[in-house]
Amino acid sequence: ATAVMLAQSGRRTLVLSSDPAHSLADVMGISISRERPTPLAPHLYGLEVDTIYEWRQNLGGFQQFVTATYTARGVERSTAAELANQPGLDEILALQRVMDEAQSGRWDAIVLDTAPTGNTLRLLAYPEMIIGGEAGKRLFRVYRGIANVARPFRRDLPDDRFFEEVGKLLERMDQLANFLVSSAVSVRLVLNPERLPLLETRRAYTFLSLYGLQLDAVLVNKILPHRTDLGPYFDYWVNLQQQYLAEIEASFAPTPIFRTVLQGGEPIGVDALLHVGRLTFGDVDPGELLYDERPIWLEQWSEDGEPGQYDLCLRLPFIELDEAIEVSHSGPDLTITIGRLERTIALPRVLYDCVLGEHRYEDGVLRLAFYEASPARANG
Repeated sequence: ATAVMLAQSGRRTLVLSSDPAHSLADVMGISISRERPTPLAPHLYGLEVDTIYEWRQNLGGFQQFVTATYTARGVERSTAAELANQPGLDEILALQRVMDEAQSGRWDAIVLDTAPTGNTLRLLAYPEMIIGGEAGKRLFRVYRGIANVARPFRRDLPDDRFFEEVGKLLERMDQLANFLVSSAVSVRLVLNPERLPLLETRRAYTFLSLYGLQLDAVLVNKILPHRTDLGPYFDYWVNLQQQYLAEIEASFAPTPIFRTVLQGGEPIGVDALLHVGRLTFGDVDPGELLYDERPIWLEQWSEDGEPGQYDLCLRLPFIELDEAIEVSHSGPDLTITIGRLERTIALPRVLYDCVLGEHRYEDGVLRLAFYEASPARANG
């Protein structure tokens, strides 16, 4: 619905699906290509990302080496080819296609229709997870050097094509990580007014903030209409939804929240989607950045003649008071672990040589103290 509204306003719009169980074509009522954008309506194009096609275009050498390695160890070739599809690379290739389209200059707006929350969070986290910070890049360079020296004596080591492709992949991961946190990208969370989706969306909000992504709206879908002729059974569900709607408002305000009432039929096709979009956004332009609160920022202060002190601040709502927060600092990398979430952050250059102090969590913000080393400490 968002993409259809953008196209109706005259913006050249691409809507992509990264969900392996693609349903974009079903919603649009039109067969959609998995290789090149398909015209859907004036100014509107669709693409269902085919990771097998992206694999062959970008990582043929990598796949060939991994398949050959498994086959040499007695694994059947068809099974080896499946095993060569490393976990996470489907998500990476889908994101890479999104970035390529965004940087092509062909589009005024791109809407990415993602899989359910868990898959989406994995999709957004993989660029940094694969890079592994500066330590990961150094390890790759060392491994390539060892392989070059040892290759004349071992036939099972990867060739130059493998290293070229993996090296380009790591470069793309750097670019993707920067692209995702740029001002050109914003995320909108969609949920139904029910307990489990609400809890899941809160966790997603914390995750997005931890990774520095810009969340600019929350959309509540499938809200039951107020009707007096449906009886006590539907009255119960309507009243229950109203309670969850109040919780959603309390949880995510001041982030803009848009509501969509359940329609009388399924929104299939451009006209039906445009109708839903107009009901949802009203007079608001969905192509604008609707909320621009920064998830990560740096504060600085110091007393006269004293070394500088900094607070690296991360807006992380919905962390439980008894949830363990662990922080470690190594050179330009900072690793934060909160329960089952972990992220390695590339620090601002000004903090490279600073000493990590205590951290505190208050009012939904995690504050990490950094101190410039005093001359006495530096010499001692």
